[in-house]
Order: sequence, then structure tokens, then C-alpha cells
Amino acid sequence: MAPRRYDQFCGLARALEIVGERWTLLVVRELLDGPQRYGDLLDGLAPIATDVLAGRLRELEAAGLVTRVPGRVYALTEDGAELAPALDALARWGVRRLERRPDDVVRPRWLGLAVRSLVRPDRPGVDLVLRLDAPEGSATLRITESEVADVTDAADRDADVVLGGEAEALAAALDPGRRPELLAAGALRVEGSPAAVRTLATLFEGGGR
Repeated sequence: MAPRRYDQFCGLARALEIVGERWTLLVVRELLDGPQRYGDLLDGLAPIATDVLAGRLRELEAAGLVTRVPGRVYALTEDGAELAPALDALARWGVRRLERRPDDVVRPRWLGLAVRSLVRPDRPGVDLVLRLDAPEGSATLRITESEVADVTDAADRDADVVLGGEAEALAAALDPGRRPELLAAGALRVEGSPAAVRTLATLFEGGGR
């Protein structure tokens, strides 16, 4: 299939020619967590069809955004990784418009993406481990002043704060102003020392300093 062209001398139009197809940015989202095998991408992107995934990977390789190594392992190139701030901006915009539909797939690590997109860039001296507990599973993140990273072995350090509830409640709880109503409704569980919970509140816009 010939690439879509907008025939406009505009940076946004050129970017959309490369990454504007359905599923393309979600493939990039998955690879931002690190190199992945084809089967893992197929599972992580369900319900994507295998021929669609294969096509998107070919297009991203041709554009120089993805590289393939032996064993059907795919990784972002430096150019591909530079899409991270754009994905964060779109996630920030989208998370405030989340309304769960009956057939939506829920992956707890996607809630981790929401955390990464919403934390304030100015957080000097912060070192806090946050765990998000949903019925579908958990995501654990370590938030420091320089990064928000997945904790692959959560046993290495207990979480400072745990937020528990349905996925939509956890997404809403990333807005500190909404936590009181979620707690009052019994939709959210918060565990952690008062100091750690207060620190977490300051890490998001609207949470104060």
C-alpha cells in the first residue's frame, strides 16, 4: 500500500504520513517499554490482527523508526524513541476523556503509561514507588526526579503508595482533585503513609506543592 500523502509542507502533516495509520502509534507505545518479540507485541496489542501488525512493523522499519534483530525481536531506533513526548501529550489528552466501553481490553501497564504522561516534570528529590492494583493485575512504578520506570521485580522494594480499584477509577485517581469523591464513593482504595500519599499528590498537575 502506498503511504498516505497530504501534500502539505507542514511538520504535522509529514509526521502523520509516517505514523498516522491506525495501530502505528500503539506499536510505538509497546516498544517504548523496550525490545519485544513479535508474539509479545501481538499479545500486548490484542485485538490487532497479525497481518496488520506485520504491516505496521514493515512500515516503521522502512521509515527508520524500528529495527529488527535476530529472533523476531523489534526495537525502536533513536528516531523512533523521540516519539515518546508526543505519545505522552496524546495520552494526557486522552486519559481525561476515558470512558470504559464493554469490550475494552485493560492492561495495568497502560495505566503506568498514564502515570508517566501526567507526572509533573519538576519533582526534585522525589523517590517514590507507586503500585496500581486493578482486578486485571498490577503495575508498579518508581517515580524519581529524572524518570518514571516500571519496577519489574516489585519484591525488591515495597510500594510507598498503593492505589486500588477498577481501571477507570485508577485512571481518574491520577487527578488528585478527584480522589476525595472516589474515596467517598468507595471506588478507590489508598494505602501508604500520610507523608507518601501527600508526596504522590504533589506529583500531578493540580496536586499542589
